[in-house]
Amino acid sequence: MEVLPQFIVSGIFLGAVYGVISLGYVLIYKATHVFNFSQGYFLMLGVLLSFIFMEYLPVLIAILLALAVGAAMGFIIHRLAVRPLIGQPLISALLMTLGLAYALQGLAIVFWGTKVRPYPHWFPVEEFDLGVIAISSPVLWGIVATAAIFVAVGLFYQRSKMGKGMRATAEDHQVAQSLGIKVDRVFTFSWVLAALLMFIGALFFGVQGGAFHGLSEWGWKAIPAVLVGGLDSLKGAIVGALLVGTLEAMATGYLGVAIGNIMPFIVLLLVLIIKPYGIFGEVRIERV
Repeated sequence: MEVLPQFIVSGIFLGAVYGVISLGYVLIYKATHVFNFSQGYFLMLGVLLSFIFMEYLPVLIAILLALAVGAAMGFIIHRLAVRPLIGQPLISALLMTLGLAYALQGLAIVFWGTKVRPYPHWFPVEEFDLGVIAISSPVLWGIVATAAIFVAVGLFYQRSKMGKGMRATAEDHQVAQSLGIKVDRVFTFSWVLAALLMFIGALFFGVQGGAFHGLSEWGWKAIPAVLVGGLDSLKGAIVGALLVGTLEAMATGYLGVAIGNIMPFIVLLLVLIIKPYGIFGEVRIERV
């Protein structure tokens, strides 16, 4: 039992990673009703690009440049790849995001290779001994950063003019447009914000995971987290992520890596059987 607290801390960190990615999934889905399969690949690119920038530039400039590139990527991808598909069958947009995911993965392998490099320690690195558990500063910083991101996005979503526009757009595109809300601008902003969040998360999670193309796997494991919590719920994104991350860490510790790797998908199947819309997902009933 003495290892249980350590597994829980590891699970909370995994939940923090999955939570940031899930938040990106939710932001895009609530605004556009498109599930962005390439979300985790933005996190991977954020780690790789910020690593490169930090090698040649002062840390602060490298961070600001990485965040600017992340926002620009979200804007360009929406304008060039997503926006032309408005009005087309939903499957077209889904396949586009899936193709984008593999394109980004291929580009990362071509330009980066398959090597794994330690991510620069741009913040103080030490271990905090709390008696029964020891927490490294990358883990602690990752958890704190995720909490700050969720609080900031929640306040933005509730109080800012754009956030209120995003909430109205999530309810009904046509009604939002009739109220004077520029729906297309909301769509673009949702993609920009989702990409930007991935690059912010990359600054904290890269230290723990290292810089390599395989970080995109986190994006796939975040899918069970966001579906468990509820695809249209910001609160569900963090709750589902913490649940999935903790169960994965415990399964890995007690049953082995193989079981741990599939645990998120086992949880997903069980939750979808019992509660198909997720824990906090909105139940929608449509007449046919």
